[in-house]
Amino acid sequence: MNHYIISKGQKLSDIMPQIESNINLAKKFPGIGATYLEIHSPRPSILIEPNVPVIQGKCAKSDKDFKLFGVYEGVSVDKITDYLQEPYKYHKLMTTPESFPKIKQAANNTGIDLYSHFFCLMDESHLLVKDVDYRDNIVLPINDFFLFKQKALVSATPIAFSDPRFKEQDFRTVTIDADYNYKQDITLIHTNNTLQSIQDYLEQHNDSPICFFINLVDYSHSLIKELGIQNESSIFCAPKSVQKLKNELEFNNAYDEWKSDRMRKFNFFTSRFYNAFDLEVDYTPHVVMLTDIKASPYTILDINTDCVQIAGRFRNGLSTLTHIYTTDNNLPIMTTEEIRIHQFAQEHAYNTIRTLYNSAASETERNAFGEAMRSLPFNRMLYPDGKKNYFAIDNDTNDKLVTGSYHDSDRIISLYYACYMFRPSCTGYIYQFKDFSQLLLQGSKMTVKEKRKKMVAILSELKEPLSEFDLDFINEMRKVDSLLIEAYELLGLDSIMEMDYSQKRMNEAIILKRMQGNTTVKLIKNSFKTGYKYKCSQIVSELTRIFEMLNIHPHKSIRGETINHYFDTVPCRIGKKRERGYFLRAELL
Repeated sequence: MNHYIISKGQKLSDIMPQIESNINLAKKFPGIGATYLEIHSPRPSILIEPNVPVIQGKCAKSDKDFKLFGVYEGVSVDKITDYLQEPYKYHKLMTTPESFPKIKQAANNTGIDLYSHFFCLMDESHLLVKDVDYRDNIVLPINDFFLFKQKALVSATPIAFSDPRFKEQDFRTVTIDADYNYKQDITLIHTNNTLQSIQDYLEQHNDSPICFFINLVDYSHSLIKELGIQNESSIFCAPKSVQKLKNELEFNNAYDEWKSDRMRKFNFFTSRFYNAFDLEVDYTPHVVMLTDIKASPYTILDINTDCVQIAGRFRNGLSTLTHIYTTDNNLPIMTTEEIRIHQFAQEHAYNTIRTLYNSAASETERNAFGEAMRSLPFNRMLYPDGKKNYFAIDNDTNDKLVTGSYHDSDRIISLYYACYMFRPSCTGYIYQFKDFSQLLLQGSKMTVKEKRKKMVAILSELKEPLSEFDLDFINEMRKVDSLLIEAYELLGLDSIMEMDYSQKRMNEAIILKRMQGNTTVKLIKNSFKTGYKYKCSQIVSELTRIFEMLNIHPHKSIRGETINHYFDTVPCRIGKKRERGYFLRAELL
């Protein structure tokens, strides 16, 4: 059969005795127990899972009759070998793609014919396409996969594969649909200011813990800081990101393994926890997915894969589901056909250079053509041995299509309405000064000069006379860079740009400006009069008193000649000791 129907409350094991070989099992929704079925099928199995948390979660729940053994970084070949030598009726191995070679070695150690002994299930198969651009080892087991006599792929969000080996081995798609309405309500919020939208969202959703799905740790951390929720938040991410958060950013509530007691009021998850992972809590949280396309392309969520997977993480349900997103009209829009034509042109260019490389007349020419080949875009779509990596080609196609969908909100809305999983309601908010939220969230990654340029650009949009809203906004910006705002208020934007945003030059100009301010000048005129002579010691003493009273701290020492900023003077000698001083001829200010 190529099509199965499941009823409410049923699992896959209720309608299918075991997963057939050479099929791509396409579930219409997550959580119907595909991996459970394989774990409990009466045959030895290797299940390839995308991420470690999935394996840890499944292993923690495995039973004695079908003892599951997890293989990932830190699990040695010797430990796998020991497990395979245990007298279990059916050995069940669950591994990451990167650790699959260790299973091959352990099977060889125990004399097991890997390809005929085990059934191989590639779970969350869409990630072969989705993740191969930044995680090329995810396709590490694929050549071995095709050597297994019994094998299958499974995903709730399948992507069509162009690798010809699927056709050569007569793979077919088997779909699992339902006879009940499983669509998930979702609110779509199109915004130009993600920070303000999240602040508004939090004001309306404070009755239950919130789970944010944002695939960028720096962004999540900046958001936590800006919202002032450090003590109420947890971040779940990869081990390297945990170390960065703890050691560099001094954020200790970061974990690479999920446990329910680590959940707090605000919980942030990266893509490590999007797929195949069960978040089992005794409450129904609010769930927020966030895409800030202008802040970082890493936050892009694919509606037909990422969003469907995220919605399926909560086995006990969720209170609300929301996708807050921005768009960018500068993003290129390409059809699948246009992308394929572009890829063909890249392949043709690569093959042309390769021909020149193979027919080079000298070693120098050969090296030059070799360098050119390695720099061509199509080189990313090849395995190390030079053969086509069809998953990388499919990734390029999918990535361009998904990125282009964030060109405008109409495209996003259309995708949601076309997706079998969702029942969307749409809204949108346009805020003033949209770039300020990006400045706050990206600030830690910007240089001081880049940040100041961005702030000047934002301030230049303000129109005189300033409104109360404008003044509040300027005070918010003061928290980011108080010196720049003081320079803006005292010197103006043109002066800041002329000084090339320099800390030292702005400081000097501000001090000089404050020294020449109305209050300062009035006090100095009160103490010094034209037509009189003053000793340098008197000038220094009185100016020091006035500056301290006004909290002015000049970058240079106060000297007798400082009086020249305020009066037209003539140097003179005063008294019997002929002390240095100045005769004040006229006021300058």
